[in-house]
Amino acid sequence: MSNVRVHRPFLSAVVIAAAFAAIGSLSACRGSHQQDANADAARSVYVPVGKWDKYYAFLSGGQAGTVLVYGIPSGRLIRSIPVFEPRAQYGYAIPGTKTYEMLKASGPLWGDSHHPALSETNGDYDGRWLYINDKANTRVARIDLKRFETAAIATIPNFQAAHGTSVVPPDTKYVIVNGEFLAEPDKSHGVDVAAYKAGMAFLDPITLQTRFEVLVPGNCDINDASKDGRWAFSTDYDTEKGLSVEDMIRNDEDAIAAIDIPAAEEAISKGEFTSMGGTKVIDPTRTTKKVLYMIPVPKNPHGCDVSPDGKYVAASGKLSPTVTLIDISKIDKVKNLRDAIAAQPEVGMGPLHTTWDGRGNAYTSLFIDSQIVKWNVARAVAGDPNYVIDRMDVHYNPGHTYAALGRTRHPSGDYLLALNKLSKDMFIPVGPSMPESQELIDISGDKMRMLLDFPAEPEPHDAAFIRVSDLAPKVAQVEQPGPDAIAEGKSRIEQVGPHEYHVYMTVIRSKFGLDAFTVHQGDKVTITLSNIETVKDMTHGFALEDYGINLAIDPGQTREVTFIADKPGTHWYYCTWFCSALHLEMRGRMLVETAGQQEAHR
Repeated sequence: MSNVRVHRPFLSAVVIAAAFAAIGSLSACRGSHQQDANADAARSVYVPVGKWDKYYAFLSGGQAGTVLVYGIPSGRLIRSIPVFEPRAQYGYAIPGTKTYEMLKASGPLWGDSHHPALSETNGDYDGRWLYINDKANTRVARIDLKRFETAAIATIPNFQAAHGTSVVPPDTKYVIVNGEFLAEPDKSHGVDVAAYKAGMAFLDPITLQTRFEVLVPGNCDINDASKDGRWAFSTDYDTEKGLSVEDMIRNDEDAIAAIDIPAAEEAISKGEFTSMGGTKVIDPTRTTKKVLYMIPVPKNPHGCDVSPDGKYVAASGKLSPTVTLIDISKIDKVKNLRDAIAAQPEVGMGPLHTTWDGRGNAYTSLFIDSQIVKWNVARAVAGDPNYVIDRMDVHYNPGHTYAALGRTRHPSGDYLLALNKLSKDMFIPVGPSMPESQELIDISGDKMRMLLDFPAEPEPHDAAFIRVSDLAPKVAQVEQPGPDAIAEGKSRIEQVGPHEYHVYMTVIRSKFGLDAFTVHQGDKVTITLSNIETVKDMTHGFALEDYGINLAIDPGQTREVTFIADKPGTHWYYCTWFCSALHLEMRGRMLVETAGQQEAHR
């Protein structure tokens, strides 16, 4: 017994030590597994120096009115494209330039960009144009991807809040823009709620001219189009025409609005429209052929997404835990539009947007659950209770989610981006407002795998990916000089009126075509600059001190600015893009003479 008493504590210590050793070994094993998983994720997103990402992702810049371009899978910020705000960095919308006049003519010098949409040919992205809306000022813009520059901006007549944006497949026949907020269509500043309307505008993809509009009851939210180009869809909330939150969620159902595009075009050809705001507007209740179908879905739906095979359009519930799948082929064939609903799978709390992997699976963002849920479409339609395949927590509250090429006929099925609204604890505090959190997820296997998080300026709403291999051949880095280009040796100043001068200058590494030129106080001055470089990535700048002017002139490009020379004295101009070892020496002088100096020279 004494031996037992003596050795019992020793035995207990041995057992306890062994237990702790086992726990430590298990913790070390788990830590090792986590390190291996982290290393594997890092390898998956690593893009070596000098190599390209697989995709470029275009994210809306939210209140900045820009489009942010990220490399995927690296998460590297490639470029910020100014659209609805001036940007001196690229000489965009600087007073006195054509881009300034374009932006100013369309509305305020800021915007709220939400939903990027890429042009398509044969139902796949073609790398020509990117469209982006401005919700705050009811505008839409076309970005030329040959130059990654805003080429056109147009205001949508009659509606307020251009929200959802999409193109009509397969060949970008129209750009569809939703007018979200209920308002008087002719903007006559009425206050009669009964007269308020919302609807969808159909724009020419090049000019952005509104070809026609279709009135829709309720607030048009997000839109998409069928793969054959026949149908335009929009989730439609506040069919109650409520002005308070309580009134806007009073009914248990709202709708998916389905517009038969050929029927709308026929109505236009028959003259079954009203002219409002210089645009042909269709009231679907006054056409001989049915144009609008309102398919009931749970109240206050949000996301509107057509599956890659063109069979279904999905409406996410927002205030319902379900996604409603509508069989597009049945819309104009059933007597009761509820019979067009193929399934309403329950996916979780706060579903907002659905995207696709091309293998029959859907991915829905859950705002309240802070998750992405993967579910199988065929199983949901067949009534198989095992339609949910996987769930992944994200950080936090995802809005949009987008799988690579998810809006085309051929999604890639490799990456998915969760655009999250909150990033608390992910970054050190940078003030009350934190960066937005974007998380990249591998969806190539049965289970989703988190790869990367990266921040973005507030507030990206949506994204669109395009393969870099499809885009790269179409981007111009050296342009063919246009008819207005200045040839080498032809820099000069010309007087074109009593108080007006036109300065023509070439720019090339280390030198402007003119070292100096003289004008007079109060003169109108136009400066045209041609970059005569013939190599890629040799951009030059032109900053004129005290005049708020900065231009960026890419190889082969010609830029122009006009201003009043109202400040007498010497004003240096210099190159703002570091271009050579003699970059600091690349400068010149604008001499602005007073009336007295002019007399002295006579």
